Amino acid sequence: MTLSSDQSKRHIVEQRSSDSNVLAVDPTLELRFLFETRKDISSCLQLTNKTGGSIAFNIMTNQTKYRAEPKIGTLPPCSKCYVSVTLRAQEEAPLNMQCHDMLIVQCVSISEGLAESDEISEEFFKKVMAEKVVDVVKLPIVYVAREQFSTV
Repeated sequence: MTLSSDQSKRHIVEQRSSDSNVLAVDPTLELRFLFETRKDISSCLQLTNKTGGSIAFNIMTNQTKYRAEPKIGTLPPCSKCYVSVTLRAQEEAPLNMQCHDMLIVQCVSISEGLAESDEISEEFFKKVMAEKVVDVVKLPIVYVAREQFSTV
């Protein structure tokens, strides 16, 4: 875990795994899509609030290739939320099925001076990042070819 800081007192905690002190993300290592050309393919992501307070989350990725629903929201204390992440239809598979995309989940406690009724938006996260510690969980995206599956 690294902590970066600049003169504007902006603090971002970066997690190298998909687990933070505040939010657990499952799957834990990578988000996999069973790739098929010209088809939308969905995968499920589970977010778990590990705290006794409410948190806000924001999912960031390349929006021209992926869609997350919900993309932004709140989680009550000690609760779970499922997010559908969809790889939009691609005309052709990438060379050697290599994908270098990341899914990033930002989360912040909203129990300290922030009301749950405050509108949670990307602008909210930009403003909060200047004032509070925001956990950032990075999850690599992986494409799996159907040929990689074997029948027993």
